[in-house]
Amino acid sequence: MNPDNFVTNTFDISHRIDEYGITFDCVDIYKQPAFDHPLLKNHTLQIKSTSFSKSVNNNPSSEILKLPRLCPRGTVPIRRTTKEDLIKAKQIQQSQLINLQDTTVPTKAFTAGVRFSTQNGPAKFYGISADLDVQYLSGILDDQTSATHIIVSKGERGPLAYHNVLQAGFHVHHAAEGDSLTHFFTYWTSDGYQNTGCFNFLCHGFVQTSKRLAPGQVCTMGYLYLNISRDPHTSNWMLYNDLEQIGYWPREILNNMADSSQIQLSATASSPINKPSPPTGNGKIGGASFKSIKITDGRNNPYPPSVRNAAAFNELGRPFYEADYNQGCCLFYGGPGGWKS
Repeated sequence: MNPDNFVTNTFDISHRIDEYGITFDCVDIYKQPAFDHPLLKNHTLQIKSTSFSKSVNNNPSSEILKLPRLCPRGTVPIRRTTKEDLIKAKQIQQSQLINLQDTTVPTKAFTAGVRFSTQNGPAKFYGISADLDVQYLSGILDDQTSATHIIVSKGERGPLAYHNVLQAGFHVHHAAEGDSLTHFFTYWTSDGYQNTGCFNFLCHGFVQTSKRLAPGQVCTMGYLYLNISRDPHTSNWMLYNDLEQIGYWPREILNNMADSSQIQLSATASSPINKPSPPTGNGKIGGASFKSIKITDGRNNPYPPSVRNAAAFNELGRPFYEADYNQGCCLFYGGPGGWKS
């Protein structure tokens, strides 16, 4: 990744919010670092979606993802980035853990979950929403990661230069977050993790619009409802927590994302080769879940996914991890991890 793509904290700051030793600066919404991306010089800020997905969450989760106070009007919270953060971000980019293209390749990262593909179902997807079960997870070492996420992608079977991926969820990731707490995170790439994209605000791209919810925040226990869906009028990919728009990935930074050909709900764990794989979920087999799973169509209407285009997978297998998909209900996942024989 080109270092010029990374943010530096040279923008105007009106207020500062500290949480768990992490600093969020309240930045002018029109001067936030995303707009330093060369493809966003003439981008028009989208404060609200023109057509919010009708997927409704009956169990509000905002209280588990909330800064201690709001940023002032006209500003948004951006996590402060240090030089050390930028160095780590470049290292993470080179060793990106997710591989949606070929899950048979030996790797030190293992994923378990369910994929929905357009090969055996609708011609196109336009979003995904679900309740993610955030539980306390201990035993993750500083050189390990454990993530639970929803993923929207396209181009997974073509050239990497056109493999676009959007992710949102929560993880324990010391290299990305600087601690062993559970954090809400976002990730994007437009070239299969080669040179573009990053976690949270570690590069220009994701546009922040909420005054109180932001990537990098610490999650407490409970259900975290997330919705990634394409705005049918602007073609930006919006990210919601409950009914609140957190922000979005602008269409300009994505070169192959007019729609999605694959959606994934999963947990991914990584570890050095000489160490056992870490736990996921709550560390128990099938002890955590995704619930209220809905896919979004081209008119932003949610519908339950069909079993014919669903494929559960578990790269490490039992008794290490679980991925049990129940159509129309939920995905049960999680496990203690361990050595792969």
